[in-house]
Order: sequence, then C-alpha cells, then structure tokens
Amino acid sequence: MVGVPGRSKGCHTCLRRRVKCDESTPACRRCEKAGYKCSGYERKLEMRFHSFAERHAQPTSSAPTEISKAAPTLLDTQHIHRKLVRSSNDGGDQSSVPPEMSLVAFQESIQFAYLFNNFVWSSYGTPWLQMSAEGRIDGLSLEASRAFSLSIFGKHHHQTDIEVLGAIHYERTVRALTSRLYNVGFPGSETLIVPILILLMHSTSVPDIQAASFHIKGLLKLIQICGPERFAVDHLRPVFESCRATLIIVALISKTRTFLEQDAWLTKPWSAIGGDVNNKNAQNQLVDILAYIPGFLQDQAQLKRWSSEHLKLDLIQRIEHQIARIYDWRRRWEQVNRNAMWVIDPKFVPSDHLLSPTRAGRKVMLFSSFTTATEIALYNAVILCLFSLLCTFKPCESDLILTIALSQTPLFLPSEVSSLIELAVEICHAFEFQLANFHRSHDSTLFWLFPIEIASNILEDDAEYISWIRAMLSTSQVTRGYGTGQKTYGLNFEFAKIARTTANYLGPRTALDEMTTQE
Repeated sequence: MVGVPGRSKGCHTCLRRRVKCDESTPACRRCEKAGYKCSGYERKLEMRFHSFAERHAQPTSSAPTEISKAAPTLLDTQHIHRKLVRSSNDGGDQSSVPPEMSLVAFQESIQFAYLFNNFVWSSYGTPWLQMSAEGRIDGLSLEASRAFSLSIFGKHHHQTDIEVLGAIHYERTVRALTSRLYNVGFPGSETLIVPILILLMHSTSVPDIQAASFHIKGLLKLIQICGPERFAVDHLRPVFESCRATLIIVALISKTRTFLEQDAWLTKPWSAIGGDVNNKNAQNQLVDILAYIPGFLQDQAQLKRWSSEHLKLDLIQRIEHQIARIYDWRRRWEQVNRNAMWVIDPKFVPSDHLLSPTRAGRKVMLFSSFTTATEIALYNAVILCLFSLLCTFKPCESDLILTIALSQTPLFLPSEVSSLIELAVEICHAFEFQLANFHRSHDSTLFWLFPIEIASNILEDDAEYISWIRAMLSTSQVTRGYGTGQKTYGLNFEFAKIARTTANYLGPRTALDEMTTQE
C-alpha cells in the first residue's frame, strides 16, 4: 500500500521516500535509477521494554533489538510496564504507553501472605488454614479465609474499602453457614468446623465478642452432634485438634467442665492412627491432661460455695492422678529428647537469635528445635496449673513430688522442682527461643500465648521478669500489647506462692549457672 509504511512489500528505501517500489530483486531498480542505495526487503522483529521514565527521558535507540538494562524490582511492578512491539526498523511512530497495570489480580495473594505472616495464626492453623486459603477444602472455607484476610489487611493498613469488602465476605459466609447448620448431622456436615473456626479467629481479631460467642456455640453444637468419629479422617483431625485447644481455653476462662474430658473425645478422633495416647504427638498428649483442668476449676468453685469433704478428697485424688500422668509424660519426653536443650552465655548466642536488652537471667536456653521448645513450655504451663490447684487444698511439700531418676539436663525434672517460679522461668526461656525461631518451623503450635500468660501470673511479683516478658511480647506486632486490654486470656488462676530455694534467682538454674561459671 503506497504511502503507509509497514504495509507494502516494497524496499525500505522506497517506503521512506513514499514512492511505489518495483519490488525487483536483489535490489530495487527504481532506487538505482534515482541514485539511491536500496536498503532491501528484510523485516526484523524489534523488542522494546518501555517505562514512563524511559518514555520521557531516554531517546529511542535505532538498534534492531532494544532491551531495558534496568531489571525491575518487586516494588517497581506497580509503575513499570512492558510491551512487546513489532515494527520495522524504519524508526516509525511508537505505540502509546499502556495504562498502569492494576494489582487487582495479586490482591488476594498479598492479603493471604500478610495473614500467614502472623505466626500465631499460621502455626495454630497449620495445615488446614493454608489449605482453606488455597481452596483445597471447600468453597465455604475459602470464602471464610477471604473474609478473614481482607478484614485483617484492611484494618492493619487503614484501608477502609478493603475492610468493608472483608465484612461483606464475612456476612456472606455467616449466612451460608447458618442455613447449613440446620442440617448438622448429615454426612459431610463435619467439614463446617473449618469455616466456623476461621470465622471465630476473625471475630476475636476484629474484635467482636458477640460474634465470637456465636461461633463458639456453633462449634460446640457441630462437634457434639457429629460425634468424635467424624473427625478421625486425616484432613479434619488437625482442625479438631486446633478446635479442641480453643474450646479448652474458653472453658478455662469460664471455669466450666467440658465433654472433651470424656474418653470418647480423648481417643476416637485419633482412631485412624491407633487411638492410643502414645500415637498422638507430644503436644496433644499434654492437651489430654489440660482438658481435665476446667472441670477441676468448676469443682473448686463449688467447694467455695458449699463445703464437702468427700468432694474435696475426690478432687485432690483426681488432680494428683493427672500430676502423675504429666510426670510420666515428662519422663518419656526426656528419653526421646535427650540433650534437647543446652545453656550458653548470651555473648555466644547466634546473630539471628535476638535477645531483649531487658532480659532477666545470666544464661540463654537453646533448644534442639522449635517444637521441643513449644512442648516444654506447654508442659510447664499445665503442671503449674495442676500444682496451683492442688496447693489450694493441701500444702505443696516434697511428698507431692514423685521419684524420678535424676538427669543431667538443664531442664527441671519433676523430682528437682522446688518452686513454681522455676517452671515459670523455663517458660520465659522457651518463649524467647520460640520468638527467635518461629520462621524455621512449619509444625502446629496450639498454644502460643497460653504458657507465657501462666508464667506472668506466677512471676507477677518479680518486676525484672515481668519487664522481660513485656519486652519479648513487644518485639513483634503480632504479640505486642498481649496481656492487657482485649489481648488477655483473663484466666484468673489462684496460683500458690511456694518459697524460692534461693533469694536471688537470676537464671534458668542457679546450680548450672555456678557450674558454668567455674568452667
């Protein structure tokens, strides 16, 4: 086509001159007659990467192929746009710069990434929360995950429109759940535990106490009607374990006995892996013991209202039985996890293991893994609850301690404990290790903050340790402010004050500190 560059089969010279080419080969005769050098007929592919800065600041190169030298970073993706342009090498007009690329396509991924950056939620919901966000469970769980991530992202980043969108998804999920809860008991209804649990996490984070209470009632209704056998399948058992942990915390706060201490609920959800307590992981074995404590608290409150010697003796016997069980757990844990913890001087701590400048204690506890620290922290929290309950009925003397062979481990074995403070300090050291190493673990952590809550109650009269606990909680936005206002469990245990064996307790274990100093 004459006069329109790029649409004729003529030579490049005739195209630039805007004259009709005779298309002779190998060279155009019309160019030869006019005294021009024919540029030929070959068409080349020219690739150009454009940005706004290059559009206005850099001249277009005449080279056949041009590639931007500056590689865009992740933050530049909102402003840098690429376009594959096919044109001849005649330097014709360039296409206009495309409009700015929208991040709408990546919005959900960004919000989910922010949600899972919260190590308390992500470890509590491992692996079912991640599976829900990927749509691998069902559509309702995905919708609940969207509502959760949108609301949290919008709230923390002060994006009202995103927060409102999260509220819309939340309302949509609640309506769908409400209609399906009328048919609870039918096959498949047990999967509703996932979206309800996610909505409970959402309502406690907003926070909305009324909505949280509604979801807790929904969970209780669902799992009791479905029965324990329904949650024995592999993809629902981890969800039930997380749900059980939450319901036990609620029962501890309300001091109300739950059905979770019944034998069926302690065995049948794990029937697919044998059902025996030894087939559970160490953390869930401790939760089996913790499940009895709400009932103990209820009986304790009843004894305060109506004195009964028979009920008192029966309660003491039941508490001592659980103490014997947790001693047995500690013995077995020690056999499996020998040398799982060691004590070092702070100056030898790895550079990525950040320490609080206000920390108490001369030494630092290092654990073989994040999971071992989680297990020992929960163990100490459970045994502190049992000890404190028992000491409200009888003096906590040496006859309560069962005989167990001594070990060289820096951790206290039951036969070596002479003060509740010693166990509380171990929780502080384990929590310090958890905060420094949570990114190295993908295991489930059912109780992130419960142990440190118990420790802070035990150490409430020690300003140095309380200051350390607050400093550790303040190191992360996730835990900052916990223990005050809306971020407290409010357990209100009556912890017995057992005298310390040493006047100035400065480390995880005074004798070990002295031994290390001598070396």
